[in-house]
Amino acid sequence: MLPAKQQYLDSIRHNSAYPTYRGVIGLIAFVFYAIAGLSALSALIGGLGIMTTSFIGGLATLVAGGLFAALFFLLGRLYKEAALVLVDMGDSIIDANSQSRSVSASAAQ
Repeated sequence: MLPAKQQYLDSIRHNSAYPTYRGVIGLIAFVFYAIAGLSALSALIGGLGIMTTSFIGGLATLVAGGLFAALFFLLGRLYKEAALVLVDMGDSIIDANSQSRSVSASAAQ
């Protein structure tokens, strides 16, 4: 990404009109990451526990749990990015409208 674009994104994110919504986005993404971590941990513990009696069953548990963990992690990332894009668009529209109104107000005087 170009430095000017990144600087603009940082600026609108820092001066957001929706700080609470941005916080909720982060919280929901954290919940997805926590579920992914718990899924991976339970797959590891369960898979190793099952491997004492059945290697194939334990391996299947490890693989299935790993896939669920990866799925929840990717869904969390996707949700966070999509929600931040929407709130960035809202902030950009508010920013553009406020600048155009100040320009048109000063031109009218």
